[in-house]
Amino acid sequence: MTDASQTMVKGAAVLTLAAVISKILSALYRVPFQNMTGDIGFYIYQQVYPFYGLLIALCTYAFPVMVSRILIEHEEDRERIFKLLGLVLAGTGLAWFLALFFGAPLIAEWMGDPMLEPLISLSAWPFLLLPFLAGGKGWFQAQNNMVPSAVSQVTEQLVRVSVILVAAFVLTAQGASLYTIGEGAVIGSTAGLAVGVLLLLYLGRVQLNGRSFALSIKKGDRAIFRALIVRGTAMGMVSMLLILYQLMDALNVYALLTGFTGDAEEAKVIKGIYDRGQPLIQIGVVAATSLSLAVVPMIAADMERNRMADVKKKSALALKTGIVFGAAASIGLMNIIKPLNTFLFQTDEGSGVLALYVLAVLFASIALTVNSVLQGMGSYHIIAWLAAFSVAIKYGLNEWLVPLFGTAGAALATVTAIFIVTVAAVLRLRAKIGFLLTGRFYRRLLLGLVVMTVVVQGLLWLWPDGSRLSSAMVSILAAAVGAWSFFAASWSRDLFTKEEAAQIPFGRKLDRLFHRSGK
Repeated sequence: MTDASQTMVKGAAVLTLAAVISKILSALYRVPFQNMTGDIGFYIYQQVYPFYGLLIALCTYAFPVMVSRILIEHEEDRERIFKLLGLVLAGTGLAWFLALFFGAPLIAEWMGDPMLEPLISLSAWPFLLLPFLAGGKGWFQAQNNMVPSAVSQVTEQLVRVSVILVAAFVLTAQGASLYTIGEGAVIGSTAGLAVGVLLLLYLGRVQLNGRSFALSIKKGDRAIFRALIVRGTAMGMVSMLLILYQLMDALNVYALLTGFTGDAEEAKVIKGIYDRGQPLIQIGVVAATSLSLAVVPMIAADMERNRMADVKKKSALALKTGIVFGAAASIGLMNIIKPLNTFLFQTDEGSGVLALYVLAVLFASIALTVNSVLQGMGSYHIIAWLAAFSVAIKYGLNEWLVPLFGTAGAALATVTAIFIVTVAAVLRLRAKIGFLLTGRFYRRLLLGLVVMTVVVQGLLWLWPDGSRLSSAMVSILAAAVGAWSFFAASWSRDLFTKEEAAQIPFGRKLDRLFHRSGK
């Protein structure tokens, strides 16, 4: 592997680790937040959270990647181009700010809850930070320096989570309204992003050492601007998909539930219970994709050296890993959802809906993995536009299914929409590299899932329902026993070859732990 390839792989590993830490923090803090504010407080926050999620996706996965690519392609004119890109990003952030700030009354009315208007207005302000976040990260990444982006990302989350939880605790103790607590949470998100911006500005100033960039526009710059916005958004579309589905839920599920239940307060509670599934899905997807995406930098390195045979092998491995760990996480969550729901959120209400909802973990894990592989090959536009179309499908399915089945309809709409994207992504990958996973692989995967389900359900049947502490104990025990039984039944029967296992994080350890029957 060349020095450049090694640097790229190491840089990707740094960003992946930062993303995993950030996503875990982003998922976990919502548990104590829900415990402090209840299901209605959780509903209020989750109605505006997608706006923050979209900003983070744009500033982490979409625009920084394109900024870095454009700067690398225009090395000789990097500083001038960077300043122009900053202006384009500033205009994009300003457009989002104006839409949310002045559109807050209309959006709140669309959601069916006018009291959300102040929270939506507050959620507009972080978009003014977009050029600093996306531009700063892109600048450093163009120089193969991933550490500032990673440090900024983790710092943002640490500050954000801390401020949100402290604000929720203090405001709850003071008897503030749940909507006021929601405003405090939005302010906490802004505080975290502001600290991340200050960190990037400091590091950038140290590196540039006071240099100023000349600002001028040349012929051909318009194509660069278009590439940033169109290609950047396209590249980040699949990464934003779950957040966009959450936004669709925020826009119409509560309003539809109000008609379904006939009671506005009951609808808020039901929506809050449904929203419990979002951190569970986030954790599940992170657990699955952190392993499968570890293979992607190696694919990009092989593409750089035009080693297509290795690209095909590693692409197949990435898909296999996404399917295996996505299926294990999804089916595992479904099996323990009732005690886990009680352990994390105090009651087991809505466990049936959440069991359906977490099926999205499987399809999202596969879609994200395959999309990353395709991006490494320079092929992403078709999947991006299909993903955008699936958001409209999700919204339309909500309108049809929620009045019939309540939040179960919303969960089914999410699973259906992401399933469509997943199938299209896999078919596109197959067309690019021409392979199919064998029936033998799927049989061994199915065996592992069946054994895991039987073992876990047997344990839950023997363990009596009880307190929250009891639910915590059985959730942890069932997760550990379920994982062990899954790998004992599948890994030992050569679910992955020894060569494949050597390229997966912890693959060699699993080889030693679960004795193989063959090569």
